[in-house]
Amino acid sequence: MGVTLLPAVDRIAVAWRNGGGITREIFVQPAGAEEFRWRLSIADVVVDGPFSAFPGYRRVITVLTGAGMRLTVDGAGHDVGPLEPFEFDGGAQTSCSLPGGPITDLNLIVRAGDRGSVRVIDVTEPLTVTGPAAIVVVRGSATVHGHPMHTPDSALVDRATDTVLQPQGATTVALIDLP
Repeated sequence: MGVTLLPAVDRIAVAWRNGGGITREIFVQPAGAEEFRWRLSIADVVVDGPFSAFPGYRRVITVLTGAGMRLTVDGAGHDVGPLEPFEFDGGAQTSCSLPGGPITDLNLIVRAGDRGSVRVIDVTEPLTVTGPAAIVVVRGSATVHGHPMHTPDSALVDRATDTVLQPQGATTVALIDLP
């Protein structure tokens, strides 16, 4: 039990299922599984196009950098602004356009029926995080479990574990509630 630090520098670029871009996996549970329970990653989206399909899963996407994107999910349009988590069916026919140019986004993909959510918060004082959860530093830096983290480093907090996130100046984090 405890906290696992996941520095951004250790992430490996992986091609999207549809070959349209790349993502850098933060963590997948179980590790290396094609049929995972959940996956957390950061993707570079540089051109308009379709999203990969994940039938049987829910997706929560959050624009981390850039002006935002327009998602079309099963024919319905949605403007997704920076740092605004947006949830949709992973099996839906989904495409995006980038009216303001390229973006990076945080992707949480969980099995349908499992819990999993994303909150983006500005942290100005110590914050206790209870697992199972993940932390992604979106802006600024912090210490977690006594270790420094910078944008966009991450940490996993195991079930039944509490840890303290201590901001170092102006800091924004994504807190991910995991199954």
